[in-house]
Amino acid sequence: MAKAPGRTVCITCGKEKATFKCGGCAQEFCFNHLGDHKQELSKQFDEVEINRDLFRQTLTEQTNKPQKHPLIQYIDTWERDSVNKIRQKAEEARQLVFTHITESIKQLESRLNQLTDQLRQSRAENDFFETDLLRWNNDLIQLKEELTKPSNINLRQDTTPLITTLSIDVTSFAGGFGRGDGLNQMSNPWGLYVDDDQTIYVTDYSNHRIVKWKYSSTSGQIAAGGNGSGNSTNQLYSPTDVVIDKENDCLIICDYGNRRVVRWPRRNRTRGQTIIQNVGCWGLAMDNNGYLYVGDYENHEVRRWKLGDTNGIIVAGGNGEGDHLNQLSGRFYIFVDKDQSVYVSDE
Repeated sequence: MAKAPGRTVCITCGKEKATFKCGGCAQEFCFNHLGDHKQELSKQFDEVEINRDLFRQTLTEQTNKPQKHPLIQYIDTWERDSVNKIRQKAEEARQLVFTHITESIKQLESRLNQLTDQLRQSRAENDFFETDLLRWNNDLIQLKEELTKPSNINLRQDTTPLITTLSIDVTSFAGGFGRGDGLNQMSNPWGLYVDDDQTIYVTDYSNHRIVKWKYSSTSGQIAAGGNGSGNSTNQLYSPTDVVIDKENDCLIICDYGNRRVVRWPRRNRTRGQTIIQNVGCWGLAMDNNGYLYVGDYENHEVRRWKLGDTNGIIVAGGNGEGDHLNQLSGRFYIFVDKDQSVYVSDE
């Protein structure tokens, strides 16, 4: 049936009547139900005012007692939980460090006794050179460093949301079985080099050798030296640093006690070849172009060498011993970045 002109269906009763459109919901209401709709709107308005009054009361309470705010209460709870967690972690860390410090002190005491015996014997026999004095001083420096900052204990902070906890790592990637000359031991390791496959080459200073440690292994392999101290081609004397010449598949070694730099093949490990003589070498580095950087402890300089050349070029220091920005002093290690910028740890 056709709808009468000017009439629409009321949304409430569903009858076709003269209707009025609500300006809010845009629905059509007949005259009888338009009043009902207005009353419903009035009730909803009353509820808004009631909720407004309740919120006003809550706001007044929060103004007078801000410590009751939910966020403050959340922070209070977080504080209590965090303090308890931190205290627990700190106590666990103390106990763990106490255990390893006690063991470390025992090892240091043993090493100090060995050094004392060496000093007494050398004093009694009046038998020592400059290199012996330097080695003993180096031993004492390392003992002091090991006492305050044990090399096998690392403290770091792990940052997590809202809480910073302290975690302890006690790791030994090489050695860790006390001081000695066994393949699972070392004596005054000074320098190291990590190969692409995570194999570690360590300069075992007082054992006059380079030891290779494969990842996760419990003992090492002699990569160079290991035949006592001496200046023969199959010997080293107090090596301090090592790098790998990947192009020629060999080790480059700071043979400090012999005042030379030695190239030692990685495949045929029986003997090395002197490539630089009469240099108080301490630190080494090699850049991407195959240039060798040698730190000269005695002349307080770093020289860059092209393998095979007889003379190197000074790239750092070379102006005597001192603390000026153009000078170096003490033992130092070297790092060269991809732009051939040279970084020196000047003691």
